[in-house]
Amino acid sequence: CGACGYETCREHAVAIHKGLAECEMCLPYTIDKLNEAVAELEESHKELASTQEALMQSERLASMGQLAAGIAHEVNNPLGVVLMYAHLMLDGLEEDCQQKEDARMIVEQADRCKKIVAGLLHFARQNKVLREPTDLADLLEKAVRAVVKPRNITLAVNHNLANPAADLDANQILQVLTNIISNAYAAMPDGGTLTITTSDTDDAVTIAVSDTGTGISQDHRKKIFEPFFTTKQIGRGTGLGLAVSYGIVKMHHGQITVDSNDNADAGPTGTTFTIQLPRKEEG
Repeated sequence: CGACGYETCREHAVAIHKGLAECEMCLPYTIDKLNEAVAELEESHKELASTQEALMQSERLASMGQLAAGIAHEVNNPLGVVLMYAHLMLDGLEEDCQQKEDARMIVEQADRCKKIVAGLLHFARQNKVLREPTDLADLLEKAVRAVVKPRNITLAVNHNLANPAADLDANQILQVLTNIISNAYAAMPDGGTLTITTSDTDDAVTIAVSDTGTGISQDHRKKIFEPFFTTKQIGRGTGLGLAVSYGIVKMHHGQITVDSNDNADAGPTGTTFTIQLPRKEEG
C-alpha cells in the first residue's frame, strides 16, 4: 500500500531485517494489531460483566440467607406445634368421619410449610463443603433413581469420563442434580427426552442436563437463580431449589450456567444446565 514509505512489502521486510524499519510502520500490520486489541478488550469486557453479575448474585444470596434464617427460626417452633396437633387430630378421627378430610388437608399443608422452612434453613446454612472422593458416575445414577421419571419421557445418560473420581460433597451435589432433573421433568408435561452428559479434564468434571421442554424465556433466565423466583403454579414450588443449587456449586468453586430456547421458530425448544466442578479443592 506504500503507507510505510517503501514501494513493496518485500523492500519493507528487507529493511526490517536490516534494522532500518519497524513492523509498526506497516499499515495492514497495525490494523491487524488494532483488531486483535479490540477483540481482547471485548472478551475482557464480557468476563468483567460475567464476574460482576456473579458478585451481585452472591450478595443477593447472602442477604436473602440472613433474612431466610430469621424467618425460618421464628416460624419453625409454632409450625411444629401445629403439625404435631394436626397429626394427633388426624389419627384420632374415624376414617368415615366428615372432618377426616379437613384434618388431612391441614396435615398436608403443614407438612408443605415444614419443607419450605427446611429449605429456608438449608439455604441460610450453606457455608461448609465436606469434600470426599466421589465417583461421579455412581452419584449421577443415585440422582436419576431419586427422581421418579414420567412414563412419557425418555432418559439418556452419556458418560464421557476418563476419570470419574472427584473430591466433592456428595450429598450437596446430589441435591443439585435431583433438583435440576426434577425441574427438567416438570418442563416436559407432554413428554420429551432428558439427556445427561458427563465429561472431564485433568482439573474439572462437567455435567450437562438437557431437556426438550418448553424452554425458559430471556427475562426469566436473568432471574432463574434468584431466591423465591419460580415459574411454577402456586403451591408447586418454593423458588429455592435453583438458588440453593447455585450456592452449592459456588461453594465448590464451580460454575453453573443455563442455555435455553423457548422460541420454536428459532429451533428446537429446550434447556441445558451445565455444571462444572473442580476435581480437587483449590489450594
